[in-house]
Amino acid sequence: MTIAEIIQIETARQESESWNVVHLLKEGDFYRAHDWSAWLMSVFPFGEALEKPLKVIAKKLKDGYIDAFLGFPASSLKKYLPEGTDFNVVSDTQIDVKVEIPAEIGEVSFDNLNGMKEAWKSNLPLQDKKQRREEREVSVQAPMFLRFTDVFNRIMALPMEDMSPMDAWNFLRDLRRQISAMY
Repeated sequence: MTIAEIIQIETARQESESWNVVHLLKEGDFYRAHDWSAWLMSVFPFGEALEKPLKVIAKKLKDGYIDAFLGFPASSLKKYLPEGTDFNVVSDTQIDVKVEIPAEIGEVSFDNLNGMKEAWKSNLPLQDKKQRREEREVSVQAPMFLRFTDVFNRIMALPMEDMSPMDAWNFLRDLRRQISAMY
């Protein structure tokens, strides 16, 4: 699914009145929620996200649109959609989950919720390609290991609950590269 198709799904909410539906889109080995869906999952979390909030990433696209998204491994779907969760399997690549929007937030209308979402989105730190490249270069320049205990200590100090799946992947890739250089 292209980003244009994802944006179209997320912006069609006013017409469809699906203001409380999270669209989980399968992208490779992950399920991701974009834009409005990411906002719903971070503000009104369910499943495993109640205890360990998912990291939201915001990227500015070429056309100026800011894509905010979060995700989790597809293998963890049962953790994020526990029994009793109201969901609908739309296709092989899309699952829709209904979220309960509490009355305490005020008026539950498209304009009110959209204003809350836009305020949330505007406060997200943008991550651009240059920043991600610099982060990768810093991780490649990390000190080489001399002993197995150095590897173990680095793994144990890793803040897994604060990492996105991509951050974890990059960490493992760099760790493998450094261990390979040792032998």
